[in-house]
Amino acid sequence: MHANADNLIVSRFDTVIYDLDGTLIDSARDMRVAVSRVLADHGLPAISDQDARLFMGEGSKVTMRRAFAKGGRTLSEDEASAVTREFVRYYEADPVRYTTAFDGVAEVVARFDRLNLRQGVCTNKFETPSRIILKALKLMPPIADVAGADTFAVRKPDPGHILQLIDRIGGRRERAVMIGDSIHDVEAAHAAGLPAVLVSWGYTAKPASELGADAVIERFDALPQALERIAAR
Repeated sequence: MHANADNLIVSRFDTVIYDLDGTLIDSARDMRVAVSRVLADHGLPAISDQDARLFMGEGSKVTMRRAFAKGGRTLSEDEASAVTREFVRYYEADPVRYTTAFDGVAEVVARFDRLNLRQGVCTNKFETPSRIILKALKLMPPIADVAGADTFAVRKPDPGHILQLIDRIGGRRERAVMIGDSIHDVEAAHAAGLPAVLVSWGYTAKPASELGADAVIERFDALPQALERIAAR
């Protein structure tokens, strides 16, 4: 049924790189729980799931700065580092209690695996919890590898974050595509010379349609069609 589309996809791409939070997985509630535990330790009110979605995307330290700022507290660099370590301890202890993959993710990842496409995750979340989550949700394998915020010397929007991951999983840079939910995914992908596909439901304050992606999908199972259209250009 998908033969013609699949042939077109593999003629253009050999590697698919995904963002994690807001793209493959809905992790906001587990993030909110861990962030709010740190805030409570410091006498500040909890954040909401929606806060978590808006505060995420640029790494845990930025998330913590935003969470504390909402509570009226500005953090020094040392304080931000300290509360980030507190958050990571809480989060890594139980990162998949509420987290789920978005509808269609498992099926699309399995389909791309059957096409022998290399698949990796490039995220500004730390590598260890990212791996724990992907394995718990049975997405890794077929996803082969993860580059987190602490994996390389750079991270998104630096294109080196994506490019080093492509190299590490044996893909070809000119035959790769980035799937994400934020401006950082688009900026990193385009700086790396890759097309970028954004999901419409991600963790971003600005709509995906306004972020300059090569395609925007409304459902994850529309990703193969989006790649087919890009391949046909």
